[in-house]
Amino acid sequence: MAIFVVVRYVTFILFRSAQVRNLCYNTQLFMQKRPKSRTYTKYILLVFLLASAAVYGYFMKRTPILWGYHEFYFTPKQYRNTLHQLADERKELTSGGENISQTFIRQFRRLMPFWYGTRYSFYGQTETPGEGKIACGYFVTTVLEDLGLKIERNKLAQLPSEEMIKTLVEKTSIRRFSGYTITDFLAGVRETGTGLYVVGLDTHTGFLLFQNNEMRFIHASGRFPFAVINERASESIILGKSKYRIVGKLSDDKKVLQNWLSNQE
Repeated sequence: MAIFVVVRYVTFILFRSAQVRNLCYNTQLFMQKRPKSRTYTKYILLVFLLASAAVYGYFMKRTPILWGYHEFYFTPKQYRNTLHQLADERKELTSGGENISQTFIRQFRRLMPFWYGTRYSFYGQTETPGEGKIACGYFVTTVLEDLGLKIERNKLAQLPSEEMIKTLVEKTSIRRFSGYTITDFLAGVRETGTGLYVVGLDTHTGFLLFQNNEMRFIHASGRFPFAVINERASESIILGKSKYRIVGKLSDDKKVLQNWLSNQE
C-alpha cells in the first residue's frame, strides 16, 4: 500500500512538472513572437512618420501659411540679408543703364516670397515679414520702402489708395476704371503693358504684376486665408467685387525709378 502511494505521488509530481514545462515553453514562444510583432509596428510607424515629415517639408516651402515656412525657409534674418544684397546691386546701376525697369521688377519678386503668409490685420504695421501682422496699405508702402524708395511709409499707408498712388507716380502712369467688369479691367491693364502696378480698390490696395502673359494680384488679404497672398487676378474675389479701380504703373514711371536709383547710401 505504501509503495502504491509513493508511486502515485511521484507520478503526480512528474505530471505537474510536465504541465509547468509546457506552460513555460508556450510562454517563451509567445514572448519570442511578441517582440517581433512590436518591432514590425515600430518600423511601420517610423516609416509613416518619416514619410509624413517629408510630405510636410515639401509643402511647407510652397505653402506660406504652414508652420515652418518663415521659421526655416524665408526667415527674417534671410530677409535682412536679401535687402543688403539688393542694395548693393542697386549701387551698381545707373539711370542711363539698360533694363532698369526689369531690375526693379526682379528685386520686387525677390522680396515677395518672404512676405507670403504674413498675417493680415486692419491695424497691422509690421516691418518684418512672417512676424506680427500687416494691413494692405502698410504692405504696399513697406515693400516699396524695403525696395529702396524714399517714402513716408506710415503717412502713405494711411491715405486712401488713390491718394497714395497719386503721391507715388506721375499722372501719366495712372489709369482709372469705374464700373468695369473684372474682364474689361484686366484687358485695360494689358493694353497699358507688362510691368508692376499699384492697384487701388474701393476699400483695398495691393500690387498687380503683369508678366509672361499672366496677371497676379499680390496683397495682404482681408479674406481667407487672412494673409499676404499671390493669386490670379482674374480669380480674385476682392479685385472682382470692387466697383472702382485705379492703377499706377511703378516699373516704367520716371518719378519712381529716379527715387529708387537716387536713394542709395
